Amino acid sequence: MKIIDKIKNIVKSEKSNEKEEGLSLEEVGDFFHSYGIDVESIDRSSDLSETIYYICLKHLSETMSKMPWELRALTIKKGKEKVLDSNIDRLLNLRPNPYMTAATFWGTVEINKLHHGNAYIYIEADRNGFPKHLWLLPSAQVKIWIDNKGVFGRLNSIWYIWTDSRTGKRYSFEMNEIIHLKTHVSFDGLSGVATRDILKTQISSGKNSVGFLNKLYKSNMFGSKVLVHYPGELNKSNEQKIAAKLERYSATQGSGKFIPVPAGFQAQLLDMKLADAQFFENNRVSALQLAAAFGIKPNIINDYTKSSYSNSETQQVDFYVNSLQPLFKAYEQEISYKILTESDIKKGFRLEINEKILFKMDNKTQAEVYSKYLTNFAMTPNEVREDLNLPYIDGGDTLLGNGFTINLNNIGSQYNNKGGGE
Repeated sequence: MKIIDKIKNIVKSEKSNEKEEGLSLEEVGDFFHSYGIDVESIDRSSDLSETIYYICLKHLSETMSKMPWELRALTIKKGKEKVLDSNIDRLLNLRPNPYMTAATFWGTVEINKLHHGNAYIYIEADRNGFPKHLWLLPSAQVKIWIDNKGVFGRLNSIWYIWTDSRTGKRYSFEMNEIIHLKTHVSFDGLSGVATRDILKTQISSGKNSVGFLNKLYKSNMFGSKVLVHYPGELNKSNEQKIAAKLERYSATQGSGKFIPVPAGFQAQLLDMKLADAQFFENNRVSALQLAAAFGIKPNIINDYTKSSYSNSETQQVDFYVNSLQPLFKAYEQEISYKILTESDIKKGFRLEINEKILFKMDNKTQAEVYSKYLTNFAMTPNEVREDLNLPYIDGGDTLLGNGFTINLNNIGSQYNNKGGGE
């Protein structure tokens, strides 16, 4: 059986054996498992249960899921010019494979990369060698081999080995058949290191803090307690009788504000306050450190302690420059090299992410910005209309500008007497 048939058979339900009650839990688990998502491991995962870690993965994966891809041509005169290619657009922006939308696919790729350190995409090519479908392989089941003895024909070539955990079969892929996306933490440049493996202590601290709160809630330790000292024998029977009488009296007699105790008894108020142990301060510091490892800013994890409107805006710009730009660049370089042909790359074609959707403006600001571009020779009317998703118009490819604007070489010419008079 071909490898692509194997991948298709894993996700394709057998229509001849359809049941009225739908898929069983085991079949659903097998379906998601083929895409690198282990339902059982997510349910039991101690790392994904840590809130800040989950938020970081969620935010970065959702960011990647909404980014559109464009094919651009690098030219000397025009710079980066957008090129329309229906095949590329369908593959990257609509349907990478029959079972996933583009948004789901790229979000799943990013969350696999972050959680496991590496994401592997198999490129299924058609008869002409053009990429037909993209298939995400389970990250935990793929190993990287280096053929340092030339066993497979090429010395020091890289191979990706997928061992299917369901069947035990092993499949090998050449380097140009796999799109390999990895984290920026890599000690050999060939494979990435998962952030959770580096920050085990930090993630464990967050999990323990949540577990601590859960135990307090379950044991009803929040709020004030009454500690009763009595001279009698300390045993379970006496404890239960005293507690039952005091609780019954406080709940049924009068306002419950006064509770009489026998002679020799002593009552003491016991308060359980997390603030005294600086629990929230320590937990906040731990959350900020974990988010910083992902390049996530405080306002994204709902920390507005020292936040303002200008501060939040600055954080968004910093997140784009220092967190998203390196992420986008890694995607663009790897996918351009693996998807485009060598001839296309030499001609200056590149696959790039359109980053403009990250900077959506309100209508007033948008009008002001495009007006300045339009009246200062920066953009033609048709280029502005393209950004506004409007059709081109005849004569809209001419640059416009203010009449007082003059070329540097013509400075002073406006004072020349061109009419011949004084």
